[in-house]
Amino acid sequence: MRLPAPALLTATLTAAGLALTGLASAQTAPAGGVQLPADYFGRFGSTQLVASTTEGFGVRSLPLPLTADLRLTLVKAPTYTDYGLSAQLGSLYAAAGVFYNVPRAELTSAPASGLQWSGVVQGGASHSRFSVGYATQVDGGKVRFLNNVGVAQQGGVTAPYTQSEVSAAYGRTFDRVNTAVYSTARMYAFPVQGKAQGSLDVTLALNAPLAQGLTLDASHFERFTVGEVAIPDFGLGRYESSAATLTYRVPGQEGFGVGALRSRTSRDWTNRVTTTDGDLLLNVGLPVLLGGSVGYEWHDAAPTANRWRFGVSTMPR
Repeated sequence: MRLPAPALLTATLTAAGLALTGLASAQTAPAGGVQLPADYFGRFGSTQLVASTTEGFGVRSLPLPLTADLRLTLVKAPTYTDYGLSAQLGSLYAAAGVFYNVPRAELTSAPASGLQWSGVVQGGASHSRFSVGYATQVDGGKVRFLNNVGVAQQGGVTAPYTQSEVSAAYGRTFDRVNTAVYSTARMYAFPVQGKAQGSLDVTLALNAPLAQGLTLDASHFERFTVGEVAIPDFGLGRYESSAATLTYRVPGQEGFGVGALRSRTSRDWTNRVTTTDGDLLLNVGLPVLLGGSVGYEWHDAAPTANRWRFGVSTMPR
């Protein structure tokens, strides 16, 4: 399908909901005599199909039907080609290939607590780094402390650095309304260059049943920063965004037919971009609902960048 230049087809196969709603595990199902992993359909949360005259054609992070969570990326963009494999094996993440026109090889171990280590080698103008550290959790995992030391290189700068983070989560239910606050405070310090940057991320999330089958998920994110970094890729800036999802599940829908209707809206307050999408999700006999999506993207500062969005969506049954 050839789309006009402003149009975009980007299908993100994702479960409904924000931080408060989890992705339900799919059941093991045979496909052409092949037994799929029990969580196979649940792996599509980060899969992205791309079909655009401006952004190229292909797929990013497509899960392969293997016991190990191995993902394929293959996208032919107008001026470059992305290709590579990535894998998530417990707390170990590995990737090798060209991603968004940047050659990258990465091996990172980041368990919730315990020894942390990471090695990332990238080409072009992107940074490379090696680090090791340790993470601990307290209060039943609600608070996590992370400390890393490492060395990074970007451009003509090689910089030893330290990274310290404290993250916390707190949730409370009011009647049937679930609320949560997530926060992360971090500090990057570069002793050789005499630079440091501190940042604070805060997310407010809400999940509320409005009527039978109708649910609202909403969140707001704020990031505050101070200071400067020696490695540009480590630098963070002030950022603010909001998102809301309204989902209606058709009651008693067990057979083939419409399983749910969903509306998704997001606002990037920093870059002044708004997106809205509507999903028609069908029960087609899979462990997930599958359907089409249509939406629009507004750019306040550059109306010529406005574009339609067409895609495919999914959510747990």
